[in-house]
Amino acid sequence: MTRNQAHLLLLLVTILWGFTFVAQKTGMETLGPMSFTAARYLIGSIGILPIALFELKKNSIFPLLKLDNMLFLKASGLGVFMFCGISLQQIALQFTNIANAAFLTALYVPAVPLISWLLHRHRIKGKIWLALIISLFGSWMLSGSGTILSQLGDLLIIISVFFWAGHIILIANVTRNINMPFQLSLIQSFICFILSSCFALVLEKPVFYDFFPAIPELIIAGFFSVTLGFSFQIVGQRYSDPTASAFILSLESVFGAIAGWLILSQILGFSAILGCLLIFLAVIIADVIPDRWIAIKMNKANNK
Repeated sequence: MTRNQAHLLLLLVTILWGFTFVAQKTGMETLGPMSFTAARYLIGSIGILPIALFELKKNSIFPLLKLDNMLFLKASGLGVFMFCGISLQQIALQFTNIANAAFLTALYVPAVPLISWLLHRHRIKGKIWLALIISLFGSWMLSGSGTILSQLGDLLIIISVFFWAGHIILIANVTRNINMPFQLSLIQSFICFILSSCFALVLEKPVFYDFFPAIPELIIAGFFSVTLGFSFQIVGQRYSDPTASAFILSLESVFGAIAGWLILSQILGFSAILGCLLIFLAVIIADVIPDRWIAIKMNKANNK
């Protein structure tokens, strides 16, 4: 797979994830956030299982995990990071609208290169710094308010950003050693299902009939977002670097806001639309503009 093909696959993922925000929001009319997450990831795991078994016949992931304890911990960590990120996001959707949730989630864009720099001292390119500033300003514009942190839902989304950023970085690390995306996707989804089920049983105590009204939303969030979305993410990220992947995946915020407007009539104001455009501009700068353009301009500025 070429880098451009990988980026197109990641773009498809953003569309699936963006429209899933609506299902996540409307699916909690009869279910608590942990119960919805548990059922969603159970469906997602079942959807991944057939293709993971097919992949297993060709090449099994388990001998590698048995031989390398660190690799086992990293593969398991994908499920833990996913659980923390999605749980906070799901809880937050009880208190905030889809546009805010979608675009604040996009703050993992600046979080990924910064965390990579802190952990590995990877140099941050000039165009990435520019894109970081634009994406942060775009996210602030979309929120429509300067008091984002005073809102509980928005605060939970901001906390979840660090887990999504860690998830992206960890995928990039694990897929250097493992080229078995569907088995890896099944492992992380099943871990997320187990963890969310434990919290659901303790905190929410759902009954069987509570799940029936949410079946359409659970299928959308489970099959399209988990089975297809997270599996395609692992495949695409193998042929892309974490920072570029983060910027492309941040477009889920644009599609999430569009889905909220089209399906739930959550109208976007002028500042929100401007925020969408700025996020999109940041993605273009980070992924399309050649490194030398920004580097040359920065060098000229330094010479002056």
